[in-house]
Amino acid sequence: MFDKSKKAIANLRRLLTELDAITNVLNGNTWKASLKDTLNLNIGPESSLSKRLDDIYFSTKISRTDPSEYGMIPVYEFDISKKDNFKDLIQNAIKHIESNGIYMNESRKNFLNGFNDTHLISGIVVGIGIILGIGNYFGKFEKEREIIECDAKNKEIEKKYQDSFNENEVIKKQLEEQILRKHLE
Repeated sequence: MFDKSKKAIANLRRLLTELDAITNVLNGNTWKASLKDTLNLNIGPESSLSKRLDDIYFSTKISRTDPSEYGMIPVYEFDISKKDNFKDLIQNAIKHIESNGIYMNESRKNFLNGFNDTHLISGIVVGIGIILGIGNYFGKFEKEREIIECDAKNKEIEKKYQDSFNENEVIKKQLEEQILRKHLE
């Protein structure tokens, strides 16, 4: 059984034990809302079990006479025997999850569905950090490569300049020697 199924069953069992502590309609309706959310999340809002919950109540309609009015008026009172209907529904929901697993919303079928918002935000932050770090590293690497390339070109130009200067000096000396020879002749 998957981890989500185990959590869903544990949540339904917790609601089953909380059912025993309900003593009035107000507490019962709050508990019923929690059960409804749990069923919708784990079995699906279109499930017959989830829809059946809408027809189960903690109260019974009884008629009473009211001294200030004439005749009988309907009154809704808490009925402890109605808890059995909820117990039966929860046990059937547990059996359903054990047999079929939990409800998967068809509109959210992608690989990110298994992550909650905290995990997604953390993953995005870490991913952006990694991308920026790699970009920074390769940016510095490229700049260093350009600097080394420029240094190599500068050295090459300096060498050509020095060679030209030396060649110029040799030509200058040769010209001076030729001029000196012509004067001596």
